[in-house]
Amino acid sequence: MNRNENNDDIVFEFKKNKAPQQPQQQRPAQQPQQQRPAQQPQQQRPAQQPQQQRPAQQPQQQRPAAHEAPPHKQRKKESKIGRFFSTVIIVSALVGISIFLAFFALGSASDLLGINQVDQQVEIEIPKEAEGSISKVAKILDEAGVIDQRLTFEIYAKFRKMDGSDRGEGKEPRKFLAGNYVVNSKWGYDELMRHISRKDKEADTVSISFYEGMSAAQIAKRLEENGVCTAEAFFTAMEEETYDYEFIGKITDEEYRFRKLEGYLFPDTYYFYLNMNPKDVVDKFLSNFENKMTEELMLDMRNLPNGLGELDNLITLASIIQREVGEPDEMALVSSVFHNRLNNEGEYPHLQSDATAYYIKESIKPYVTTNNQAMYDAYDSTVAKGLPVGPICNPGIDAIRAAIYPEDTNYYFFVSDDRGNYYYAATYEEHQANIATAKQVNKEVAAEEAAKAETEEKTAE
Repeated sequence: MNRNENNDDIVFEFKKNKAPQQPQQQRPAQQPQQQRPAQQPQQQRPAQQPQQQRPAQQPQQQRPAAHEAPPHKQRKKESKIGRFFSTVIIVSALVGISIFLAFFALGSASDLLGINQVDQQVEIEIPKEAEGSISKVAKILDEAGVIDQRLTFEIYAKFRKMDGSDRGEGKEPRKFLAGNYVVNSKWGYDELMRHISRKDKEADTVSISFYEGMSAAQIAKRLEENGVCTAEAFFTAMEEETYDYEFIGKITDEEYRFRKLEGYLFPDTYYFYLNMNPKDVVDKFLSNFENKMTEELMLDMRNLPNGLGELDNLITLASIIQREVGEPDEMALVSSVFHNRLNNEGEYPHLQSDATAYYIKESIKPYVTTNNQAMYDAYDSTVAKGLPVGPICNPGIDAIRAAIYPEDTNYYFFVSDDRGNYYYAATYEEHQANIATAKQVNKEVAAEEAAKAETEEKTAE
């Protein structure tokens, strides 16, 4: 132990007090370099040698042999470490490339066959300058989100000779044709290429007009008649799909409500694709509703009493107004009647709108398998107090505005005749007189129509 400690002292002395002229003579006898004089020519050089004055250039001679390996062994060790890391890098690169190729292959197969793709219809346009160009069409499809693997599509399209080249005897050349198309991102490449290379293209779109006051059942029937989607698929999309609109959260989820989105399928003229995804069909109506309900209307609505500051109640009232009166000029007056009744619920607990009874008969009963009197009563404004449980049709913007901005009147009753005249009354007695007047007008109209029909019959003979 004393010897080792003395040696440590000597080494410490060497590091701290070495003379620049004689560094080799201060090393202990155990240094292997001093026992091999042939390999230590520096010890015979005079003190004036520049190498001895720059010990920093001789790191090998300044390291204690007891702690470090000889230089040739250290080089071998560094070489082994370098080869190890090089191997790790190469293997990692190969593994990374393999993983990339595997994912690319899986993604390409999924894209080519349409497996695990989103079921959505997309409208694309192939301009005249892109006709017959595989690369340009692939770019259009990729940017539209129809395909995910652009390179794979190009390779497959060339393999299928979709560039107009010769396909062999008896086979007509095929190429992508310019035009507007409706495609589905769930289609495989073969179906997609067939669709955008047809020379006998059928019309992909259809224009349908929906008038104000149509119910969801009437809208669904018209969609089915025009080949957009089946009525049943439309109802399913209404009830089971989710839609990202803020107003959806304001719709009440009442127990006896028949169709949740009734009232929000905004009536308008729309362009649809044939065999369109039902969710996208519903979304068109809802998107239009959101655009029509401006911030000004939403703010003014909030100041209304009797729960009409809530969107769902307001649309329910608007739907009744829409079904009761077709003339926009009369809507604000009819709206005042319902507002006055809601303001005086003690004396007039029921809105007593015949339109709610028609909704039960035409839009609920034909679509339920069992009798549900509780639901019928929830919609019947001669039974339910105040507003019914939900809208009875899909109102237009005039009816919605009338519900927000009623005329200031003292009317509690109204009736109309077959000539389109409306009669308003503040008392029940006045209302009875108006009913008598309307009935008389209706008799006159009926007599006129009978006489007209008789004249036409005689003329036809």
